[in-house]
Amino acid sequence: MITLFEHIDNSYRSYHGVSVSRDQCRNHLQGAVKDKLLDREEREIQLEQLKTLLHETGFNNPSDQLLIDIQAIGSETIDVQNFRIGEAYAEVILEEYFACRFHWNELRDARNPKGNKTGADLVGFIEVDNQVLFLFGEVKTSSEVKKRPPQVMTYKEGIEMQLKDLYANSVKRQVLISYLQNKVRHFSKKHPFKADFNASIKTYYTSNLYQLIGVLVRDVDPNVKDIEDNYHRLSKSILEPNGIKLLALYLPIRKEEWLTIINNRIGS
Repeated sequence: MITLFEHIDNSYRSYHGVSVSRDQCRNHLQGAVKDKLLDREEREIQLEQLKTLLHETGFNNPSDQLLIDIQAIGSETIDVQNFRIGEAYAEVILEEYFACRFHWNELRDARNPKGNKTGADLVGFIEVDNQVLFLFGEVKTSSEVKKRPPQVMTYKEGIEMQLKDLYANSVKRQVLISYLQNKVRHFSKKHPFKADFNASIKTYYTSNLYQLIGVLVRDVDPNVKDIEDNYHRLSKSILEPNGIKLLALYLPIRKEEWLTIINNRIGS
């Protein structure tokens, strides 16, 4: 990862403009990003269950639906909108470079695979100064160049307003915490999800400390104006000790090519 620009007030409050090389971008799209979009871990569990059922029921006269589902779940082809790819890419970068952890793939909650997420795009944990905090955040993908910042940062449902709402709306944060608490029950006591949750909820209620993050995914030339003014306005609205970070992620491959590359077809 290459840092293009940044401003750091402290460990909890900063903005960063970063990019990756073309090769790294391709590797992410075909690797970690694709794994998230497939929810590969859960998919492999489902596939193994269906293959076991096929073996138990016999290969001579298998159910048509069973064979159809095995083929569908085993398929590596992805069909999603670019903003979903941007969200997955944001998680990958946050995990690899910003000490963030997302233990639960939200695809497992989707009744409609093309439906919108509710509450927040990013719900997880971040480690800052040896403390684990709740992470709540939003992701937008934009190719707009006429305006800096792009409209996805400033309009009514843009990152700036969404982060302000997460800060002002304690009920919404509580719903997100309850969401994580429900998911942690799916894991053993030794799983790091449980340790992260217990540490975060303690800090949240004893120190009123959590981290808000906004990620802008771009496939255009970098410009500090994409997030600079938004950060300074947010810093005045979201008061310490709470954290606020903005990240502008510049990808060297145009978004129209992302899906082609993910599906391993001839592309850039």
